[in-house]
Amino acid sequence: MKLFIPMIGSAIVLSIGGILLINKVPLIISLGTLIAVLLFLISFLLIYKEYKAGYYLGLVLSILAILSSVTSTTHDKALLAFGSSLYISILDILMLLGFYLFPVLYIILFAKKLKRSMTNK
Repeated sequence: MKLFIPMIGSAIVLSIGGILLINKVPLIISLGTLIAVLLFLISFLLIYKEYKAGYYLGLVLSILAILSSVTSTTHDKALLAFGSSLYISILDILMLLGFYLFPVLYIILFAKKLKRSMTNK
């Protein structure tokens, strides 16, 4: 799997979640989501063009995504509400994909790429 795919996945999923949350969360949260999406897209482009900085930006973004969700009481409450409505369940699935699955996948792929490059020297 190409290393940039989790970056695209996170950007798409966070965009959908951000759109679904417009006028339901404070404006600062919507702006933060937009900035995160832009950073994931920038990372995607840098990785696609094989700039080393893009790989590390992707790693930092992935770690920050996981940490921001793990430490968010709002995300905890949202997960506890899973199944209470279709809307909440969709948002929870998007959250799991965007804040956990794609970032963890990126970290795994990054580690494999790093290991490969170290063994090829």
